[in-house]
Amino acid sequence: MDKSLLQNIINEFRSYGKDTLLVENNDGFLFRKDIRSVFESQGINIVQGSSLKQRIAYELKSDKEILVLIAKDKIKQLEDIRSSSAVLEFRLEQYLPAWHIPTILNQEIEVLEHLFNVKKLFRLNQKETKAEVEAIIHQLGSTVKPLDLLVIEKKIQSELNNDQVDWLNICRILSESIPIAISTGQIEELKIHLNKVNEYFQLYLEKNFKQAINSSAVKKPQIVSRILEYLNFNYRNEKVALIVVDGLSFWQYELFANRISGIMNQHVIFSWLPSITQLSRQAIFRGGKPLVNYKQNPANESKLWTSFWKDKGVNESHIAYMFDKVDFDSIAAVTKLAVVYKDLDGHMHHSPDYKMLLGLTKDWIERSKIISVIENLRQLGFKIFLTTDHGNIEATGWRGIKGREKLGTNKSGSRSQRHIEYSEQWLTDEFIHANKELKDAIRVDEHTIYFTNDLSFSNEQSLVTHGGSHLLEVLIPFIEISNE
Repeated sequence: MDKSLLQNIINEFRSYGKDTLLVENNDGFLFRKDIRSVFESQGINIVQGSSLKQRIAYELKSDKEILVLIAKDKIKQLEDIRSSSAVLEFRLEQYLPAWHIPTILNQEIEVLEHLFNVKKLFRLNQKETKAEVEAIIHQLGSTVKPLDLLVIEKKIQSELNNDQVDWLNICRILSESIPIAISTGQIEELKIHLNKVNEYFQLYLEKNFKQAINSSAVKKPQIVSRILEYLNFNYRNEKVALIVVDGLSFWQYELFANRISGIMNQHVIFSWLPSITQLSRQAIFRGGKPLVNYKQNPANESKLWTSFWKDKGVNESHIAYMFDKVDFDSIAAVTKLAVVYKDLDGHMHHSPDYKMLLGLTKDWIERSKIISVIENLRQLGFKIFLTTDHGNIEATGWRGIKGREKLGTNKSGSRSQRHIEYSEQWLTDEFIHANKELKDAIRVDEHTIYFTNDLSFSNEQSLVTHGGSHLLEVLIPFIEISNE
């Protein structure tokens, strides 16, 4: 039996052999946003809401996904859906029979996983369950001491006072601080310091971004669009594996960095601006400036990756691109391997704040088996490069785009809520003229407007997203891992 609670539930849902499940979930566990995000990353789409909403989800369902239609009472659906679906009742108690369910129902995923692996011979009441939960929470947080924010501020200021700012070191300081601040309830205080650092970074970005686009990548890439040039110049005749984790901020990378074996060289580089997948991941695989009319999907990324290496003289049979997993049985002859992980970006878009994203990131690290994938590739003699297309930011809603402002927007289909793309310059100019209060909070690049601070084009009080030029979105990890 799998030792993961959520994996056990996922495995059971798959065991029905149906691509649609009608699930009565009276305790509401499957309604949790973080739980649904984990399931979605495993190809299981959980949909709640009206019969009409569920009907639409059923009609639009992908062949590769399992659709789970949930309700707290008996599912009422049309006969055609019911006849082709598995009908079941889900109760968290089925998996955690020893615990008082109302007490644990809304606990963090990490706590639930601990409870799942604690075996009891008898059922605990509310008081006993609460005591066990508190003990687990204390255990998980026992080594976490509150941040000394004054010390952090002094460390960062010391770096910023140098003639040449070491942004890698600043990223390390912030990456160490963010998870602690989340755990100790200091994240809002830390964000004040973060945004002060970001003001320095915006000045640095303004001076250096265009230069980075045209920079030499012989020693190291300064921006995502120069990664392939760097690999080609230095490792054309070696086995190379490029792993791209969509939406991986430097602080999320640091959550598993110390578990990676081998020799590691860490760098930070720029994502493309604005920091959206459509442009930034395209820039990685194109090995140059992204095209506006490019359609973002794995097939096109694979074509770009293959085309680049074929142009450099590599036999096509030695080139491979994989999405969300590595098929180790098919890479014996491969010398140029690309692997893209998409799940973490989905978790990010489902998170209202960094607290949820922290838990989902820890869960993703285990479920993706990213550590063992890297280790296996290293054992096979690959020199591994781990990077991302963009980071993310816990943003605050300015307001949503409304009415006439929506005209001619969102050409790329990006989910970002930190940028607006207009099809015509006059639409861009009109928006800026009508919203002069945003002057010091945005940057304009041709027809695109994006935030430089932590605001978003949303009505949400808090959400995690990307698409702007905040340092947490733009300064991303580029990690080299080898046996040497």
